Amino acid sequence: MEKKRVIRINGPQLQKIVAESVRNVLEQYQLYDVEEIMEYLWLRPLHTGLNVDIFVDDGGSYLRHRHQLLLFARNGYDKSVSEFIPFSISEKPVILDESIDYQISYNDIFAVQDFIAVNKSLLEQLADEEISQVSFLQSIKVPSYVVTEGRVALMEMATLRMSDSNLPMDVWLDEGATFQGHAPRLKFRASNEQRTTREFSSMLLTDPPTIENMPSNSPLKKKDIDALKKFVVDNLEKLLQLANGEIDYVTDFLPNIKKG
Repeated sequence: MEKKRVIRINGPQLQKIVAESVRNVLEQYQLYDVEEIMEYLWLRPLHTGLNVDIFVDDGGSYLRHRHQLLLFARNGYDKSVSEFIPFSISEKPVILDESIDYQISYNDIFAVQDFIAVNKSLLEQLADEEISQVSFLQSIKVPSYVVTEGRVALMEMATLRMSDSNLPMDVWLDEGATFQGHAPRLKFRASNEQRTTREFSSMLLTDPPTIENMPSNSPLKKKDIDALKKFVVDNLEKLLQLANGEIDYVTDFLPNIKKG
């Protein structure tokens, strides 16, 4: 009898194997099947507190179409957009199609993942017709996270918005030498799990920049991280001056940055 070989795998490898298995199943299923989307309950921002429309299974569609339970978010803010981003219904929701070019912000992607995580049980009950639409709508929770770690440090950092930087994500900048005890850095949210300042990813203000605490399941793409690194290099002198309290964020830094 042939002896079976035991292969040891770590957490990231297991996660990759599971994701690949899910994708293999979904290859048999057209993710943008408009007919199935029409079977879903359409939830507008008014219902969810999100900035995008989402579509949830409210009648066992996932069983009829033989795939795992999904939630779809409209990949855009206009009602005419007919492309949808598929999210897993799980404790740590992931996007099930890595090829999608996101037309909504990463902040909104994270918000959808947060929404799924806190309403997972309700979404499952709705899909299995264990609760009514009315009960579901009355029970859904809108995520509201309170920063509990490093609160003062984050509040002392300026928030550079995407609209002002042309970057694909908001970033938080030190503007008053709060970095004492560690190297000057900026912070950015790279995962829906990052709900406290301690868990925010950091990029050191160096050339080349380096990243600390980057989650393995971030939806941020390499091109987005590269854009942030380029922004740091292009504005390194001003970022360091801002971090050391030598210039003012509003009057000196913001009007003179090189945008991404």
